[in-house]
Amino acid sequence: MSFAKQLKQSLRHKLSFLHRDRPALLGFLFHAVFQDKQEIAKGHVDAQQGITPQHLQRFIEHFLEAGYRFISPEQGLAFTRSEEKCICITFDDGYFNNTHMLPLLEQYDVPATFYITTGNVEEQQCFWWDVVYRERHRRGIDKPLISREQKMLKQKHHQDILAYLHHEFGAGCLQPWSDTDRPMTVPELQDFSRHPLVFIGNHTRDHYLLDRYSPSETTTQMDRAQQDLKNWLGKAPTGIAYPNGNYSDAAIIAAKQTGLAYGLSLDKRKTPLPMENNNLFTLGRFTLWGRDDIEAQCEITRSDIPL
Repeated sequence: MSFAKQLKQSLRHKLSFLHRDRPALLGFLFHAVFQDKQEIAKGHVDAQQGITPQHLQRFIEHFLEAGYRFISPEQGLAFTRSEEKCICITFDDGYFNNTHMLPLLEQYDVPATFYITTGNVEEQQCFWWDVVYRERHRRGIDKPLISREQKMLKQKHHQDILAYLHHEFGAGCLQPWSDTDRPMTVPELQDFSRHPLVFIGNHTRDHYLLDRYSPSETTTQMDRAQQDLKNWLGKAPTGIAYPNGNYSDAAIIAAKQTGLAYGLSLDKRKTPLPMENNNLFTLGRFTLWGRDDIEAQCEITRSDIPL
């Protein structure tokens, strides 16, 4: 690590102790849960944050020791009127490996919300970015080049992305390789959702980046996911996590018209409490990275100073 980067990290860590722990909601986004580094090294998925249960345990203990109350927006929105330090754990997409969270939720008696891309669950298909990663990885392509290809594909329509994958990697490329890269099945999701500490949210039908689609396509993506989850679980969620954190005014309008009560972005900020209802559709979330010190990252997110 360069001296300049070390200095910057040290400064951020020191500043994080200023003006912190005021009443607010802190949201945190996770994706996959890997059992260990060996599972990450298999290259079945784009590891993204590279989070293991050990990382998550340190994260939970840090905020419990700091006096935060863990909540799920799916439990109700009464927290918006409180003057507490609240925190929510969220997982996007619907990976089967999210079930590895249950022992930690039970150990610490904290809830978590899992936002499900219902099309992948129903069709038992991998997420497209994982297909790009694993196919290029096994061909020896470096991560920066893979990331560039993934970013290029994010600019395309979902159907064009699928056509690209089939052209590049073959018709069966969306077939999962293992429990690491597959989404939950419908019966698994049903069993998972019955756990009292597990809450389920909307992550659209096909993971459309909502700021890049028409209002009608955006509404359809939300509506179809709502109907899927209602049919499978007996009730529809009250909130959505926007895929990739992308949202727009049209997406917020669509969410309200669909009957959703809140929306989670990837704006990296705290939400002060108590809050106004008009902020409910742009709730912020932070991400943590397994390659860096978890404690230091948690300290930084507690600060009211944007870092």
